[in-house]
Amino acid sequence: MMHEVRSIPPAPRRVRLKSLVAHRWPLFAVGGSLVVLGMLIAWLMFLQSGGKMSDSARLDHDPKAVVDGRILTVRRAGTWDGKQWDEVLYEFTWINTGLQTTLSRTSFVAAGTCAVGSSVQIEVLVDEPNVSRVLGGILAQDWRWLHAPFWIGTMALPGAFLLLAWLAGFFQLRRVLVHGDVSVGRVTAIANVRFVLPEMLRVTYEFRDHHAVARVNSHWVRAHSPLGERLERQMHTGWLEPMPVLHDRRMPQWNRMLLPRDFLPQTSHHALPANGIT
Repeated sequence: MMHEVRSIPPAPRRVRLKSLVAHRWPLFAVGGSLVVLGMLIAWLMFLQSGGKMSDSARLDHDPKAVVDGRILTVRRAGTWDGKQWDEVLYEFTWINTGLQTTLSRTSFVAAGTCAVGSSVQIEVLVDEPNVSRVLGGILAQDWRWLHAPFWIGTMALPGAFLLLAWLAGFFQLRRVLVHGDVSVGRVTAIANVRFVLPEMLRVTYEFRDHHAVARVNSHWVRAHSPLGERLERQMHTGWLEPMPVLHDRRMPQWNRMLLPRDFLPQTSHHALPANGIT
C-alpha cells in the first residue's frame, strides 16, 4: 500500500478524463436526459402551436363569417380555467363561388349549452372555411402542458440544474486529484449499491488530513473498475486494507479514494516513478 501512496504523482497531476466524467454520473445521466427530452417536447409544443392555437387567434382577428350549423354529437370534455366544457361535433354548409360544401368540425363549448340536433351559429374564416368554431366557444383546450414554457420549466430547467451540480462535482474532483494532498485511508465498510447499473460499490473510509484531523467519507466506485475489483476482493475476504486518499488542503471534506492508475504518466523528468500507472 505504501508503494501505491508513493506512486501517486506529485501535484499538479495529469488526471484521466474518464475518472472525472464518471464522478456523480447519475446526475449527468438524469440531468442530460431531462434537458434533451424537455427541449424536444418543448419544440414539439412550439410547432403544434402553429395549429389549433394559432387558428383560435385567427378566428379572433381575421375576417370571418357567421353561418348556421347543427350539432351532431356532444361529449363531456372536462374542466379547465374553472369551467366545465363539452366537445361538440357540428356541421354547416359553406357556399363559395356558387359551390355548396357541407363541412363538419369540432370545438369546445360551455357544458350544457348545446344538445344533439340543436341549431347553432358557427364562426368561419372567410379565406379558410376549414377553420371554424361554435360562436361563443373555443377551438382548442388551452392546457398549460400544451405550451413550450411548461416543459422547459418542468423538465429542461431542473435537468440543467442537475447538470450544473454534476459540473460542480467535476471541477471539485479535478481540484482534489490535480492538487490534493496524499493520505493513507483505512477502509471501514464496503457495500453494493442496489438498483444501479452499471454495478456500483459504496466505500466508506477514514483518514487524517494534513492537520492530522480524522476525517470520514464515502463515495461510489464502479464495481468493474480496478479500484472496484480491489474493494470487492476485500469485501469477500473481510480484510479491509489501507488505500491511498487524496484530499483538498483548504477543504479536506473534498477527498477521494483512488489508485495510481487514475493518473496519466508525468512528462516531467523530475516526476516520481510511475510504477503501476497505465
